[in-house]
Amino acid sequence: RISKDACLMLCDLLALYGVRKAVLSPGSRNAPLIIAMERSGDFDTHIVIDEREAAFAALGMSVASQQPVALVCTSGSALLNYAPAVAEACYRRTPLIVISADRPAEWIDQDDSQTIRQPDALANFVRASVDVSESTYAGPDGPWWLNRRLNDVLSAATGRIKGPVHINMQLAEPLTAMTDESTPRVRGTKID
Repeated sequence: RISKDACLMLCDLLALYGVRKAVLSPGSRNAPLIIAMERSGDFDTHIVIDEREAAFAALGMSVASQQPVALVCTSGSALLNYAPAVAEACYRRTPLIVISADRPAEWIDQDDSQTIRQPDALANFVRASVDVSESTYAGPDGPWWLNRRLNDVLSAATGRIKGPVHINMQLAEPLTAMTDESTPRVRGTKID
């Protein structure tokens, strides 16, 4: 399973790429992302329950500040509610960092509620995307590879031509256990 440490790495990188504001739509699956953001102390967080409203709030914050804004939702159709604002961000070249929590791959299409195919759900409107899964983070090179992939996506959002990106995080239970204390923390590092 993907380590919750990946959520902490993502938060490190968001801060390094200039994300200061985050709009959070809480659910159960995105608890590790919300906990990591709140604990980091790097973000001014705003709770907006309705995902469509949250997406437009984040878009407005990004347009007003000319800075990237993170937008975090739980799994399932919550992500699809972001689509209208993400489409607008695409055409306005606004750096929205869409982060969706997802169930592990083996749960998808298994007649369980809210187990939709989330990777590439916003493909028509984002500059780049990554699906962070068990295989992305597995093995001794997993943390390095994840750091590399997240850097690629965040660079696409904040580079010369700005725009929205999508990071899909497959998170397994237990959702509120953030780290294994016996494992040293792997920090995200910006790659120029």
